[in-house]
Amino acid sequence: MIGKMLGHCPSNSNKGKIMKKCTLGLLVVVFFAGLLPWSWPGASPQGTPGKGGESKYGKYIISKDIYRTIPKEYAGTSLVSHNGELKADVSIGYHCVTKPILFNETHTHNNEEILCFIGGNPLDITDFGAEIEMSMGPEHEKHVITQTACVSIPANLAHCPLNIKKVDKPIIFLEMSLTRSYRAPGSSYR
Repeated sequence: MIGKMLGHCPSNSNKGKIMKKCTLGLLVVVFFAGLLPWSWPGASPQGTPGKGGESKYGKYIISKDIYRTIPKEYAGTSLVSHNGELKADVSIGYHCVTKPILFNETHTHNNEEILCFIGGNPLDITDFGAEIEMSMGPEHEKHVITQTACVSIPANLAHCPLNIKKVDKPIIFLEMSLTRSYRAPGSSYR
């Protein structure tokens, strides 16, 4: 069956039977090879230190410290690092948006910021089902975003209101700032 799925020779030939066995054997080897690194003493799927802290680099894999539930604004669990959790001069917020949201406060930052609006279909991130209005500059120049896009905001450029006006399909809102610590204006989360 696997041989037929992969387009190998017909199963009634010896060559087809050999190919099936080889393909199945290869799949088994690949599967167990993928599990092998996690079977070493002290290893874990998150790369965190095992018994006795044998892991040298597990401290660089960050997970639970950046999970946030922000029920008022976003759907599901967000990834948020606004207080140096990533141990780097960058902060992020990764959110799933399923309903309109208005960020009304015009503001600036001393650092660059990038806002990404990404279609929520993991097989096609260009499958974008939202309409977003973004104002930039002191004159509040309006831009309408209706496709997957990133907005690169230089340091000290006034921006917002940001109005996610319409959401027909879930989208991902990814905010990145080149600073270790960040507080979203008008937001209750950090």
